Amino acid sequence: MYKPFYFFTILLFFSNACMSSDTCSDKDRSCGVEGQILSIFSAPQGIYLYSTQTSYQGDLAKYGSSFEDSLHNICTGNRLFASIINSSCSNVLPLVSTSTHNLSNFPTDYGMPDTSSYPVRGAKGDIIANSWNLFLDENPLITLQAAGVVSQNFWTFSSLGGVYNSADNCIAGTSNSAAGAIGTPDEPTNGWVSSGAPGCSEYHPIICACY
Repeated sequence: MYKPFYFFTILLFFSNACMSSDTCSDKDRSCGVEGQILSIFSAPQGIYLYSTQTSYQGDLAKYGSSFEDSLHNICTGNRLFASIINSSCSNVLPLVSTSTHNLSNFPTDYGMPDTSSYPVRGAKGDIIANSWNLFLDENPLITLQAAGVVSQNFWTFSSLGGVYNSADNCIAGTSNSAAGAIGTPDEPTNGWVSSGAPGCSEYHPIICACY
């Protein structure tokens, strides 16, 4: 009858050790099994953002049968090493606009929550915006870099407000010789999603959302 008590006592011991330790490697995102189990019960609800571990040229459509499929494959493949405390989130979306799916339309297109019950969070749970809509339309509460999401520019193929940038999208992700819109990690305004359009031959990560 005491086994559940002993189990959670041991789990709490290891989780506290994990959270207070500075020895976890970059790829040991949850500090082992104990941290992963604990995060299922303790991670606050929200839309968590993470960066891909790999940087890509702008021809992002080559990793799947379609542009959207390719982007999903990239985010799904990088989910295992995502630096987020919520290890139980199962819905993954790329923060890259396409001609059929704007970032601003994710709640309609994919059923992504767009309420204050699901704030947009950084790697360790810090709130970046109080809802998906506010994330795109208003200044973030903290920058993506401060929230531990990303520290370098990233592909978005988006304009302000999270709409598809019809001019700078690396020809719908098929070319590395055109130009593509990027976001910036330390921008304190809603301009974070569109800070320039470098050549598609450059290498940048993409940001993914998990909820």
